Amino acid sequence: MKRYVKRLALALSLVVLMAMVSACGGGNNNNGAAATGSANPPKVDKKTYKWFVARGVDSPPAVTVKEIADEFSQTHPEFELVLEGTGDRPSYLQKLRTLIASNEMPAMFDTDPDAYASKLVQQGKLVDMKKLLEELGKYKDFRPVALQYQQFADGSMYTFPLEYGIEVFWYNIKMFKDLGLEPPKTFDEFMKVAETLKQSGATPIAVDGKDKWPVLRYLAYKPFRMTGNDFIENVKQGKASFKDPAGMEGIKFVHDLGTKGYFQEGFTATDYTAARDLFLGGKAGMYYMGSWETMNFVNDKVSTEMKDNIGFFRLPMMEGAKTAENDYFINSGIGVAFNQETFDDTMKEFVKFLLEQYPKAYTEKGQFSPFNYSLDQEQGMPELFYKIQDEIAKSGNVFAVPWDTRLDPATNELLGNELNALALGAHTPDDFAKLMDQAIKENAPKYFK
Repeated sequence: MKRYVKRLALALSLVVLMAMVSACGGGNNNNGAAATGSANPPKVDKKTYKWFVARGVDSPPAVTVKEIADEFSQTHPEFELVLEGTGDRPSYLQKLRTLIASNEMPAMFDTDPDAYASKLVQQGKLVDMKKLLEELGKYKDFRPVALQYQQFADGSMYTFPLEYGIEVFWYNIKMFKDLGLEPPKTFDEFMKVAETLKQSGATPIAVDGKDKWPVLRYLAYKPFRMTGNDFIENVKQGKASFKDPAGMEGIKFVHDLGTKGYFQEGFTATDYTAARDLFLGGKAGMYYMGSWETMNFVNDKVSTEMKDNIGFFRLPMMEGAKTAENDYFINSGIGVAFNQETFDDTMKEFVKFLLEQYPKAYTEKGQFSPFNYSLDQEQGMPELFYKIQDEIAKSGNVFAVPWDTRLDPATNELLGNELNALALGAHTPDDFAKLMDQAIKENAPKYFK
């Protein structure tokens, strides 16, 4: 009997021991599962934000932003930025408006502070960038002119800049020297230089006529020298006329440049790249464009001879000019707007990160930043870069505004279509002035109330 009790007690002890071992084993298995879970966290739902880009997805600003976005996504795995672009500005504007009209506004998109953007602001569709930059403590980090360029006439701002540049006339130093020419300081001298270049067999001026805005710049030069921005600000609402002295000076200038053959043959079909290549190929004496092209003038695709023969001069002066010699087209490029509806906390965090990383990353690509950031000689940039950087430091605080950001959309479209016709001689200056005045009379009241 005693043996039976001992055996029963031993058996019960073994059962209890096995139960304890089993329980401990179960605990270890659970801990292992937890460890495995921590090593392989559950997948995070992606938030994909689209940036509809007007400047080209391979442009320095777009590439820089994408690199920073990819870095941001490493610590914010839910974030993804995708870029989409089109071939030219007119196509971009058409598609952007189609997307917005279809309630498919991108999270980010490029736009100027023009009449169309103003309508979006009135509809509450855009994020107030001035307010956001001040909230993030970044407003004063920008160059003042860079932000002024992005503002509407009332001082409000719904885009922020990714670029900064002055616009100058680039010229072929060797070609000028061989012909005994000096960079022109006045418009009269400019026309004489153009005629001399033409007589030599060279193209005086390479221009991108396909995108329209480069030709529009020529229309604005003399009015800016004569009135600052007063003429365009008044004429857009019909408070001034294209028949006024400032308007007619601009119209006649474009008409003369075109009809005298100072633009290349077929300029209306020449796009941005082709116009630049015409100049870099040594075929044209002058080429008007912004400082954002500087590094394209010194890269490996440009001949050594041409690299050493590129200079620049400022917008020419004229008698009685209201603006100073160092006042000209200065801009911070087309701005970036943000869709109010998709601007959540994640996007706000990204913008903050972008503003912190962008100045150094962008400038080290050989670009001129809208931020108060520059490179010194020790950075080893090409000489032309530092010359432009010095010129930027000397530029004035009065800058010419692009007319296509001021006119109502319908008039702006007509102007773009008919300006090349003016340069080709299809319109007389008087007829062109009448055409534009009539367009403003019909269209402006709908936008400027």
